[in-house]
Amino acid sequence: MEFLFLAAVLATTGFAFVNGFHDAGVTVGNAVQNRSLSPRIALVMAAVFNFIGALLGQGVALTVAENTVTLPHDPHLLLSVVFAGLTAAIVWGIVTYVAAVPVSSTYTLVGGLLGAGLVYGAVADFQGMLLRLILPLLLAPLVVLAMSALVTAVVSRLAENAAPKPLFRNARAADAVVTGILALGHGVQDAQKSAAVLMIAVLAYQGIDFVDGEATDVTWPVRLLIAAALAIGTVVSGWRVARTVATRIVRLDPLKSVLANGVAATATLAAAFVVAVPVSIVYSVTAANVGTQFSGRRGIIRLRFLLPVIGTALLAIPVTALLGAGLAGLLVLAGV
Repeated sequence: MEFLFLAAVLATTGFAFVNGFHDAGVTVGNAVQNRSLSPRIALVMAAVFNFIGALLGQGVALTVAENTVTLPHDPHLLLSVVFAGLTAAIVWGIVTYVAAVPVSSTYTLVGGLLGAGLVYGAVADFQGMLLRLILPLLLAPLVVLAMSALVTAVVSRLAENAAPKPLFRNARAADAVVTGILALGHGVQDAQKSAAVLMIAVLAYQGIDFVDGEATDVTWPVRLLIAAALAIGTVVSGWRVARTVATRIVRLDPLKSVLANGVAATATLAAAFVVAVPVSIVYSVTAANVGTQFSGRRGIIRLRFLLPVIGTALLAIPVTALLGAGLAGLLVLAGV
């Protein structure tokens, strides 16, 4: 039991680390590409704000915990589900990073837990999952794209007679600030998902069901551990996925960069604090970047890079569910 609990804790913190490593470049990619921030300063700043954001609130954590699957009450089985599901999510995160394609950590988390949970007899609350998880995840990029296109159209019209040099200089300064807010939103959203799963594992080890009153709060040690894992992953993050989002799919000038980051940050924080639903930071930034291309100067969308992103988004939950089920099946065969 102790070994399985340790494995579940390592898988969850590893997932948070890979999450930071995979996504951090995306949160600062626009600003780095437009020279608003240097790469090193951008990653350090993102790590700091990710850590702070990870400690703010727990609404998203509870939404994820309550609407994924009804996990087994047996602590041994529950810890097995967490280990298999999160390991599957880690594998898909690494694969997509190597392929330089953004993927939602929430998609991989939901898929991995769903696949592993069903092997161990968990009950999936498909209605709750659809309304509180899947629909927000699917609709958020569309809403962000529309907001980004509208904001870009309005601001471009207002700034059409402005001299480019001072306009872009001011946009870069604003983008440095907005990028910090976006990193904060990333911490708020993504750390809470990992914290929810780790809290369930801790409670299972202690013999407490998540449905009990004691399970309504994510404890500070859990928050701090996940926050640290996310921040460390952020500091050592690479740029493969960031280049896809910020330079390959679209062409951004400093004004479009700050507008895209501003819309993505607003949507991310509103989803966390207003309606307490998870959204994908990478898909929000991608959608916001694409939305800026419908107005202003030199808009361009390269479908050869965008279509793989859409395809990966559609495949993320089924693929990680199959991976989670496969890993859980191996654990069953091994008698774990």
